[in-house]
Amino acid sequence: MRHEHEGIQKRWGSPARVEGNMIRLPIGTDVQAGDYLEHRLSDDKPQMMLVIDVVHPHMPAASNLADHIEVTCVPSERAALPEAMAPRLHPAMSVALALVEDGRMSEAVFEAVQLVQDRVRFLAASNDSGPTLMESVFDVRQPRLDITTTTGESVRVEREGFRLLFIGAVLGLGCLRGAGMAVPLTLEETLEYLAVASMLMRRLDRAESRLD
Repeated sequence: MRHEHEGIQKRWGSPARVEGNMIRLPIGTDVQAGDYLEHRLSDDKPQMMLVIDVVHPHMPAASNLADHIEVTCVPSERAALPEAMAPRLHPAMSVALALVEDGRMSEAVFEAVQLVQDRVRFLAASNDSGPTLMESVFDVRQPRLDITTTTGESVRVEREGFRLLFIGAVLGLGCLRGAGMAVPLTLEETLEYLAVASMLMRRLDRAESRLD
């Protein structure tokens, strides 16, 4: 089902294989993020799902052997996140959020991590990238960027913790795009990952304010 302009609802049917929140549809099926899918549960009760991500065989996140469209859904009653619970992300995450709205979840996470890496490189005036850059920039002994909020003995511990967070974001979140990703990201997972990138970006705001 697709809600179109002026309250018009378009409905059509398709064969499908349902595996929890993952629904596999034949190649060529007209489906996009924001559509609703209805299917019958084992007790014959109808289940309404909201489509939050669509991966076609030609897309980077698809399996090399994909012969179907992978659609990630959530129950429609869980789709709306109360505004009070939604994090207010760093303004730099606007590009990634636009990708989320377009249903491109893995690309959104990749973009968010890339933004963090690019900003670290810019603030450190370095041509390096990746975990090696994070190791050198946030080295506990001689950090090139100061992202700390504590004082005294706690500073060293905080620096080490955030050094690992930056490296972990690059290694852990930066790989959530491509053929090696078995399960497409849900909306909730994507927003959580963007929140991590947003938090790191705010620490870089702090570091930038301390630069001469």
